[in-house]
Amino acid sequence: MSIVAFLSYVIITSITPGPSNILMMTEARRFGFVGAWRFSSGILAGFAALGIMSGAFTTGLYHVLPVVEPYFKMAGAAYLLYLAWQIGWHKSSGKDYREAQSSFLSGFMLQLINVKSILFFLTVMSAFILPFTHSYGTIVFYLSLSIVIGCLALLLWSGFGSMFKTFFAIHDKSFRLVMCLLLIYSAIRIFI
Repeated sequence: MSIVAFLSYVIITSITPGPSNILMMTEARRFGFVGAWRFSSGILAGFAALGIMSGAFTTGLYHVLPVVEPYFKMAGAAYLLYLAWQIGWHKSSGKDYREAQSSFLSGFMLQLINVKSILFFLTVMSAFILPFTHSYGTIVFYLSLSIVIGCLALLLWSGFGSMFKTFFAIHDKSFRLVMCLLLIYSAIRIFI
């Protein structure tokens, strides 16, 4: 296995916009880094749980993955477009958008169905780890490294949202439009 290729994939995929990154930044923009911690910790815990589940199940599904991958892609694109609509055009019904704080459970569940993260772990396992080793120790090491790098990238996005909270509040409509367009771009990139 090429360590450079593995790390390049993990770092670039973790740092590029995805549903969790964008939603963590949005939540931190609304409530600050500490105020968004319940939601953020749910996403981080969900990401780690998804990584562990992927490691456990991908080994057994290694030969079936090409069959299920198109279904993951279609579901992922639909999910990203739904999130884009929620951020970009959805109007709150009577409640102030800034008052509705997300919970640990909503962050955790969001991450478990986040197709970008699912595809991330499936790719890590099927392209970088399993073709080169079946040693449980090596699998755990590289999977743990992927989880740590992914969590650091998620925290970076949350910190970015918190640091620029005032700026984003002034430019709320533009911010939501840019985040919406990034999610649409993410949906398109699934097929390209």
